[in-house]
Amino acid sequence: MSHPSISTQSPPPSPDSPLEVLRASRDIHSLNFAWLIRLRWVAITGQTAVVIASWAFLELALPYFILAAILVVEVISNLALIAWGRTGKPRKEPMVALVLLADIVFLTTLLAITGGAANPFGLLYLIHVALAALVLRPLWTWGVTLVSAIAFVGLHFVSETAHYLPWATQPDIWSLETQGRWMAFVVSAGVIAFFINMIQKTLNDRDHELRQIREAQLRSEKLASLATLAAGAAHEFSTPLSTIALVAKELERGLEREEIAEHYVKDAALIRDQVDRCRDILRQMSADAGELPGEFARPVAVSELIEHILDGSLDRDRVDVVLITDRQASLTVPPTALGQALRGLVNNALLADPQQPVELRAHDDGDDLLLQICDRGVGMPPSVLERVGEPFFTTRETGAGMGLGVFLARTLVEKIGGDLHFDSQVGEGTCVTVRLPGTTAAASALDSDSSPSLSLSPPAEVIDE
Repeated sequence: MSHPSISTQSPPPSPDSPLEVLRASRDIHSLNFAWLIRLRWVAITGQTAVVIASWAFLELALPYFILAAILVVEVISNLALIAWGRTGKPRKEPMVALVLLADIVFLTTLLAITGGAANPFGLLYLIHVALAALVLRPLWTWGVTLVSAIAFVGLHFVSETAHYLPWATQPDIWSLETQGRWMAFVVSAGVIAFFINMIQKTLNDRDHELRQIREAQLRSEKLASLATLAAGAAHEFSTPLSTIALVAKELERGLEREEIAEHYVKDAALIRDQVDRCRDILRQMSADAGELPGEFARPVAVSELIEHILDGSLDRDRVDVVLITDRQASLTVPPTALGQALRGLVNNALLADPQQPVELRAHDDGDDLLLQICDRGVGMPPSVLERVGEPFFTTRETGAGMGLGVFLARTLVEKIGGDLHFDSQVGEGTCVTVRLPGTTAAASALDSDSSPSLSLSPPAEVIDE
């Protein structure tokens, strides 16, 4: 299947367009990285305030020079992170995890030289666990949780600095109280990590669903705009086309009476035929715009749907059909509309390599039916593959395609409750997989979709991507 690129007729998306905003919002790790830097400044400020309070008000004999050196290192590390972030390099999840682990090391060092396990700020480890659960996937979260638990337990083995705190006593690491404290910390950290991770996963799933809904709404709005444009074009062109048809008929009759050369008469007849074809196309565009009654969905046999797909394709003889299904009429779809939409995908596959055959395979997947259209063309690189299906996106020369075929096919397939997916390897070809739901699921999808902008009329024949 020949791969699409940006048509010269279609400007690149605006940075403020809804789709671009949706794409920008997905760089979640960059957002987490920026917030982590801010939180580190808060932590450094809080640690500095505690050190100053211990020296000025509590008059504790702490190693303030070492504490100041650690705080300076933390400041330098945060400034280095800011400088690295300004390079524009992608902030991936491992980098966020490494920053959290570095903060655990800093906290452990501060606690180890200021009383060890007797220092009440040891519970701050739970903050790192909560942050990890909030911004990282479970594997990294449990890694941070494990390191925090090891650091907390390890502080009980550092007793040399306990004398800095007047209330500190030598911990008995084998006492039931100490081991109970360890167990309480491990359980608390585990519960925090598990439940915050689960809550975050639920929120991420909800955001993903909302993005899908917004993207579907954007596609519906674009389709409604196309329908309005089609209806306007149909109205505007109907009068001049009628005039051309009338003049061409009169010209044909006049040439016949004057006994002019026959090829001139044929030219006049050709003009009339092409005008009639234009009027048929405009009538179909009006149907897509919702001005004419749409096609009703009905139970359809797979063989009938395949026939609708192949009827009128560019080179039917080069399409190898493979049916691996026993179902008879368990698909509830608008056969003409769906067949014409999928025919555009078959035509794209035929144009990908004019010499190689195209395989059209149908097989069952539970109650669903999978249709696969595979070619042996040049394939599509990832940068092109991610934009397949955008309106007016095509690699064809100007006038050779409008870039609407995949967009209309995907819109119609999703309307009946299915989905459409592209797999492509450069130099190996492209395979389009269309999942069509069984009768119950398709009927439910059609009943729940009341969008007036999505007509089930067959789309105008478009050969594009």
